[in-house]
Amino acid sequence: MVEIQTITVQLGDREYLIQQAGFLRAKPWKKRLLEEMKPLFGEISEAQNIEFNTPADLVKLMPLAEKLFIEALDLIFELLITYSPVLEEERVYIEQYATDAQIFAAFQEVVKLADFFGLTVQLSRQLGRVKIGT
Repeated sequence: MVEIQTITVQLGDREYLIQQAGFLRAKPWKKRLLEEMKPLFGEISEAQNIEFNTPADLVKLMPLAEKLFIEALDLIFELLITYSPVLEEERVYIEQYATDAQIFAAFQEVVKLADFFGLTVQLSRQLGRVKIGT
């Protein structure tokens, strides 16, 4: 028998017990995860090819930095919140009190919980190579 898994994450000063989502909730969530995160990983890979010969070359990283530190974190937040009804109910609190690092760590745990095949875990590992948060 396969039991429904749960994880505990801390967001702000509160801990949340997140239960593995059922098929009807998980399927569109995973599809959104793959569709919206894949382009970001492509941009990260492309950035590795940027050559830095002068300090002015750092300007080439600004669009990627904006995507990683603002847009990607917004997407990660939305994906995290929409995975669990418990988190959806606490959205306002989480937005106000959770740190970037907590959101990112919770997201990584949710990705592991959501994908028993391990397909999206590889995406999480790739994103984990990029430091986001404080």
